[in-house]
Amino acid sequence: MPNVILQVYPTVGSREEMETLRPIGRNNAAVQRMLDGLVELVQAADDLGYWAITHVEHHFHSEGLEFSNSPLMLNVWLSHYTKRLKHGQLGLVVTSHDPIRLAEDIALADHLTKGRLIVGLARGYQARWMSTFGQKFGVTATDSDQSDTDLRNRLLFEENYKIMKLAWQNDLLRYKGPTYEVPYPYGTGVPSWPPSDTVTRPFGVPGEVDDEGTIRGVSAVPKPYTQPHPQLFQAFGGSPATLRWCGEENVTPTIFAGAFELLTQLIDVYVEGAGSRGRKVRFGEGIGVCRSFYIVENGVRKSPDSVKAELYAAYDLHEHMVWHGWFEQFGHLGHALRLPGEEGPVPAAGEHLADRLIKAKVWLAGTVDDVKRGVEELLEHIPCEYIVWLFHWGLMPRETGLRQLELFATHIAPEFGLNASRLEAAVVSETS
Repeated sequence: MPNVILQVYPTVGSREEMETLRPIGRNNAAVQRMLDGLVELVQAADDLGYWAITHVEHHFHSEGLEFSNSPLMLNVWLSHYTKRLKHGQLGLVVTSHDPIRLAEDIALADHLTKGRLIVGLARGYQARWMSTFGQKFGVTATDSDQSDTDLRNRLLFEENYKIMKLAWQNDLLRYKGPTYEVPYPYGTGVPSWPPSDTVTRPFGVPGEVDDEGTIRGVSAVPKPYTQPHPQLFQAFGGSPATLRWCGEENVTPTIFAGAFELLTQLIDVYVEGAGSRGRKVRFGEGIGVCRSFYIVENGVRKSPDSVKAELYAAYDLHEHMVWHGWFEQFGHLGHALRLPGEEGPVPAAGEHLADRLIKAKVWLAGTVDDVKRGVEELLEHIPCEYIVWLFHWGLMPRETGLRQLELFATHIAPEFGLNASRLEAAVVSETS
């Protein structure tokens, strides 16, 4: 039974407000309205039976899009307004953080949510903030292009991930690697720890300090509430190297790709990676697939032209700024929306981006029956464990967003056993 994750990109106001309140990212009243809206959103998602809600990690977004500079803080705060909904990130940009500090922050958030935290990992693609934050680590944003920048980013990502897991699993952490040592310096340790005899040796982790008062290891506290650690996801995996790594490490990839052929190839690489570590997984097990949805109400009572016109209007209102203004500019769409055997630019010259999103099966939009067929086709080809709904809350008006969640939970999810269906379905004829 697939679980539905709402990947929410908090946006501070509508397009018009972004223009009139520029820079809206520094407008306190607008930020407060956005935060109040998130509370309403998570309560609705909790009541409707969605499995989890996640956010991104980005910084310096003065424009107001994807406003989520501290997703762990959002996770902890919003968890107190829900009862069963899981909270997480897709994802935390591991290469921009000290690994032990991040491990401790995650562990504490896991305690504060009482085990309802999931953890998404990312390598970082936005140079505006990665170049600034990463300067101390010698790392910047990257594409999966095997460049020196990419290889340096992947080195830090994999090493930081290894350190985080060691910090979660071991009372005493000692580590020496290509970019990081614990303690530092590893060879000599940290000499002359003042409370060695009075506090650390009698009460700390055995071996943390030696007989001469030198620190020989550290203990990341607390350990996670969830043992051995919260469930791990990888944000928007699209390269074979990433999918193989996810399979090897038992990390759930959330794949941003439309064509079933490409999805199949990437999942096969994941299965091979899992097998190399002795894990036997079925095709689709431990896999997340990214999609967006939009349901036209009373669609069966409208002409095909009317349905299409409503989809275009919805796209223009709360999808275009993200897909064209953001994702396309970063080069995400050429890979994710390319059809099998297709060459040239994506979308094609003169092609409406809404049509391409639908054609590539990334935006499952239309009547209830249209969306049902889209989900059915997806699950027939890719029996994935998670569906990640790219949900543009903020650009999408409050009433529209909440209604879309309700329509999906009551009319789509029950058909497929999706974990987003606690409400009784309304009369289908009223909304289909």
